[in-house]
Amino acid sequence: MKHVLFVLLAILSAIPVIADKAPMVDKLGLNVTDAYLRTMPPGQRVTAGFLTISNNGNEDCQILSATSPFSERIEFHQHLHANGMMQMRPLAQVLVTAGKTVKFSPGGLHLMFFDVTKPLVENEILPMRLLTDYCGTYLVNLQIRNLLQRPMMEH
Repeated sequence: MKHVLFVLLAILSAIPVIADKAPMVDKLGLNVTDAYLRTMPPGQRVTAGFLTISNNGNEDCQILSATSPFSERIEFHQHLHANGMMQMRPLAQVLVTAGKTVKFSPGGLHLMFFDVTKPLVENEILPMRLLTDYCGTYLVNLQIRNLLQRPMMEH
């Protein structure tokens, strides 16, 4: 019995040493800034969201999905020029390469919020959660901005 107890104590005392040698996974590599959502015209239940995501980690991160309590469905969309026409296409996921920044902006990559369940009030802050493959889950605060206050386009 003493031999079994000695072996058990030896195994338990080795666990912290084993854990210390395990590789650390950088779950905080993504930095989300300038996250906002446009208000909607009366009677609409779809709007667009924008943000900037920088990957400060050492590993690439795939953003797999986005969820929010005020929207039934959120999709990643990309505007593309094809055959002389602007088209909007959904994307299954978005890659944020290590050391790079991905900008979700009007006229390019953006988030589409479908079946919005509440009126969006200017300057209100609403939550959204981004789920990634290996880089963790991120809570993002979206500021509601007036649809009419669009940024000026540069010429």
